[in-house]
Amino acid sequence: MYVYNQAHSLAKAIKESEEFKLLKKLKEKIENDPQLKKMFSDYRTRQFEIQKLQIMGQQVPEEKIQAFRQAHEIVTANSAIKEFLEAEHRFGVMITDIQKILLEGLDLN
Repeated sequence: MYVYNQAHSLAKAIKESEEFKLLKKLKEKIENDPQLKKMFSDYRTRQFEIQKLQIMGQQVPEEKIQAFRQAHEIVTANSAIKEFLEAEHRFGVMITDIQKILLEGLDLN
């Protein structure tokens, strides 16, 4: 049970981190604006379609790549979405670092 208690403590520490708080705040800002929410949702859909094809080992059609690039330019021109994507990246780096620390501690990598 001790391991699970520690995992809950880690989750609490992550929730209290500046990276998480900022990510949550910026996500709420997008969610509360229907136009931003739709724009971001469309962007994510295109992103996931491409990732799904790549994971399946399929060639990504050029038109999907172009559509994603255009969507990326549009969303990153919006400061709220751009800030969110940057915060999401920083949060992802933190989670990856935590995973690396855990694996190094277990001598599994």
